[in-house]
Amino acid sequence: MRQRSQRETVARFYVGRVRDRLTARQTSRKTTLIGLTPTGRVVTLRPPRVSDADAWRRIRLRDQAAIEPFWSSSTLGWTDRHTEAIWIRECLQSRLDTAAGRALPLVIDVDGQFAGQCNLEWIDAYNGTAEIGIWVDSAQGRSGVGATAVSVMLAHAFGALGLHRISAPVSVTNAVAKNLFKKAGLAHEGTMRDYMDVGGVRRDHELWAVTNCGQ
Repeated sequence: MRQRSQRETVARFYVGRVRDRLTARQTSRKTTLIGLTPTGRVVTLRPPRVSDADAWRRIRLRDQAAIEPFWSSSTLGWTDRHTEAIWIRECLQSRLDTAAGRALPLVIDVDGQFAGQCNLEWIDAYNGTAEIGIWVDSAQGRSGVGATAVSVMLAHAFGALGLHRISAPVSVTNAVAKNLFKKAGLAHEGTMRDYMDVGGVRRDHELWAVTNCGQ
């Protein structure tokens, strides 16, 4: 009788965990986060849409010089990496990753216009960790959009997602990203030698991170 009771307790525990995970997945598919810059501009993080392809391609091609040196290397040229087909594939993959709880890839809108992407990646719900990444339209430079987007994403990660620690690897030469993460509350914790191949070169990366000490 006692063993049966223990089995029922374990079963209820796992059913509850599955129900919680399903609820979290259903919610994360529809995640929309909103913040305001210091000057009152509305920054919205939302799931990517197929219809974002033109704006995504136009901005990324225009800002190649600012983005490519810090983006993961590829055998494809920059133009070939930014076709409508690749964006559609990215949208579909983002839905799969979000549904599985592996990542939370979101688009940044500023006053209703596409302005970049902010992603939580490598989500480890068991250990409460994830990595954050972001790129922002250069036309939004020095506007507080990037720091606002990161702050809103961190609040969601530590709140609704219940994560404990968020990190961001940043190329040692990427002064803009380091300044952005500093403004959003992340701290420089060290340097990782030859950490990642970006812009066709393997580079050292700084580790920036923030821990939710309230948990």
